[in-house]
Amino acid sequence: MPRPAPFPPLVLFILCALAQLVGAEPLAVLVPEDVLVDYRAWLGTRDAATLDDFAGPGLRRDVVEVALLQRALRAGGRSDAVVFVTAPNYQRFLAELADGQAAVIGTSAWRADLVALGERVLLSRPVIADGEFVAGLYTRPDGPALAARTLADVRGLSAISNPGWTADWTALGGLGLRELQATTTWPAMVRMVGAGTCDFLLAPFQATPDLALTCDGTRLVPIPGLKIALSGSRHFAVAAHLPEAAALHAALDRGLAVLAAAGIIRRAYEQAGFFSTRTAEWTRIP
Repeated sequence: MPRPAPFPPLVLFILCALAQLVGAEPLAVLVPEDVLVDYRAWLGTRDAATLDDFAGPGLRRDVVEVALLQRALRAGGRSDAVVFVTAPNYQRFLAELADGQAAVIGTSAWRADLVALGERVLLSRPVIADGEFVAGLYTRPDGPALAARTLADVRGLSAISNPGWTADWTALGGLGLRELQATTTWPAMVRMVGAGTCDFLLAPFQATPDLALTCDGTRLVPIPGLKIALSGSRHFAVAAHLPEAAALHAALDRGLAVLAAAGIIRRAYEQAGFFSTRTAEWTRIP
C-alpha cells in the first residue's frame, strides 16, 4: 500500500486560508518527512491530542513524540488545529525552525543543537533527560556484526550516521571504529547498512518482538547484548519570532509537566520501545 504523502505547499496554503476564515489559524508543526509518513500510518483515525494508550504497529520514539507534543499542548490549555510542515533531514529541521518556517517542532531535538540556535528558539522542559537516551547498534539480520560481544569487537566494525546528529556522531567517534561513514537522511543510513556498505547504525530500541526496525522494506536488528548511551537531554522547541511564542511555550511546558506527573510520557516511550526493559541487562559501551 503506498504511503501517504506530506501536504504539498498549495494544500498547506489552502488549509491555512480556510482556518483563518473560520477564525482559527492552525499551528504549523515541523516534522521530518519520514517521521510524518510513519506517524500518519500509526495514528490512523485516532485523535493524537487525547491519546493515553500509544500502542500500535509502526510506533517508534520520534513517531510517538508527534503525538506527545499535541497531547501536551491540549493538556496545557491549547486547542489549536495542527498542520504539518516537513523537513528532509535534521539540519534542515533545525534551520527551518530557527527561520520561523513553523511554530514548533513535533519531534524532540538535542539541547546542544537547540542552544546553538540562540534566541531564535525557546526550549521546552526536557522530555528525555540526560543519560536516558540509550541506543542499540543495528545491523542486518545476516551480518557479521551480530557476532560482536565486546567493545574490542565493535572497534573492528564500520558505522554510519549523520554528522549533524551531534550526540550520535560524538558517541560513535569515541568508540575507535574501523570506519565512520556520513550521510544526511535516515532512510539512506538504513539502506546502506542493509546493503552491507557499512556494519551498523545507532537507533533507539523498538517495540517489535525481536527489537527489529524496518524502513522502506529494509529490516535491521540490534547486535545482542550491547547498547550505548548518548549524552545530553532532548526538548521540544518553539520559534521565538511568533507574537504568541511566550504563551505557546508556557502552554507546552504546562502540558508536559502534567503528562510527566501522570506517567504518560514514560508510558509513551515504553510503548514505543524506547525505554526498554528487555535490554536493561545489556552491556553499555564504551
